[in-house]
Amino acid sequence: MTIREKIAQLPHQPGVYRFFDETGTIIYVGKAKDLVKRVSQYMRPADQLDRKTNALVAHIADVQYTVVETEEDALLLENNLIKQLQPHYNILLKDDKTYPWICVSDEPFPRIFLTRRYRRDGSRYYGPYASVQHAHRLLDMIANIWKIRTCRFALTPEAISEGRIRPCLESQIHRCAAPCAGRQSKEEYDRQIAEIHSLLSGRVRNLISDARSRMEEAAADLRFEEAAAWQSRMRFLEKHHEREKVVGHGLLDMETYSLLKEKHLPRQVTNARKGVEQLQKDLGMAVPPDHIECFDNSNIQGTDPVASCVVFKGGVPSRKDYRHFNIKTVIGADDFASMKEVVNRRYSRLLAENQPLPQLVVIDGGKGQLHNAYDALCELGVTDRIKVVGLAKRMEEVLVPGDPHPLFLDKNSASLRILMHIRDEAHRFGITHHRNKRSKRQVASELRTIRGVGEKSETALLKHFKSVARIRKASEAEIAEVVGPALASRILMVLQASGADKNQSNE
Repeated sequence: MTIREKIAQLPHQPGVYRFFDETGTIIYVGKAKDLVKRVSQYMRPADQLDRKTNALVAHIADVQYTVVETEEDALLLENNLIKQLQPHYNILLKDDKTYPWICVSDEPFPRIFLTRRYRRDGSRYYGPYASVQHAHRLLDMIANIWKIRTCRFALTPEAISEGRIRPCLESQIHRCAAPCAGRQSKEEYDRQIAEIHSLLSGRVRNLISDARSRMEEAAADLRFEEAAAWQSRMRFLEKHHEREKVVGHGLLDMETYSLLKEKHLPRQVTNARKGVEQLQKDLGMAVPPDHIECFDNSNIQGTDPVASCVVFKGGVPSRKDYRHFNIKTVIGADDFASMKEVVNRRYSRLLAENQPLPQLVVIDGGKGQLHNAYDALCELGVTDRIKVVGLAKRMEEVLVPGDPHPLFLDKNSASLRILMHIRDEAHRFGITHHRNKRSKRQVASELRTIRGVGEKSETALLKHFKSVARIRKASEAEIAEVVGPALASRILMVLQASGADKNQSNE
């Protein structure tokens, strides 16, 4: 089969293509919005191509491609592969001056901006980015989450204390906290810069965890508008984190097709397959753990205990198989008994419905949670079909039932990354369900304490005003339109009194 015939079989989908020479060496990596259209352009007559492209085409012996979901994913994957493989004909992408960097300037109250020149001036540079759109998207996200100045003024202590600089429009539209006028301390500004360094360095999980904790704390105190702001930040970060897995984590649903042979069968070429195989070896399993399930308990101070079960198949998340559990038989915050309950419920149901069981179950927690999960599997008689391990967060050690010594996997291994990924996913999935359940209960409890407010009134109020905070700020006439004047007067009096009590307690 000729190279033209091979290229004609490429799909009309976004992706990344790789050209090989006769020795099997990758000589060029490129991206495409439409693979067949883009790669076919290399087959034009020689007089329609430039000298560099003609030299490349003369050495093409084979082509492989990877299908991704979006053109942006193709940009990110192309950048990652070029950095990793350094193909001979990707000359332009080896020239760092051609592609942009994100600079965090070395000055009091640092600025963050895009530049195409890398300087050794004490500033921090991140990149280079093969996709300028990706770099701009990062800057837009930073502007949406943090209040960072864009002006070029020298914000020396003297300039600030003497009031030489007036706040600009950016402060009026709440995109800058006006450190130039002393309205934001250097400590607070530097805290934001540290978080941005974490984002640009790829350490996003801690930022997501912090936003989630602050959101839950605000929701627990019925500060729902503040909780919504933290939720918005968390979703920005989670969306970014998911996208960055294209170039970082390697756990993607991606298909690569090789055209070297007559049969063109798809296969996954991510780190996931290697991780599953390595996990089999590290845990001494007879079969590869292609189907893994992980459990996590969530409760805060004993309230609304819930659990989550997330499922990975082939080393990647299978979100349609995720499940939530409300704890039914355990009273109070008993993580051990709760774990036994949900593991028993999960696999007794799969057995009853004749559904396939996982090869591996991961328990988020220590020896107590692990042993209770193991007891549940023993009672169901499936320990010969399911291996169960615990993943303790402190040292990321793997716990095995009956073994007093934990197993420490290589921190950089693909097998530990899969275990950590599924554990983190179980925690995220569980805490989201717990937060929603607890917030609904807290909202209901505050409104239901008001004489005359029942389920019907509560539903109507929340549907109309969206939150208790907005009801508290509404006028009596506005509330009366929903529940009538008599009840409106009582609701407003109680909520305003409780709001005043909260403000005093915070002073």
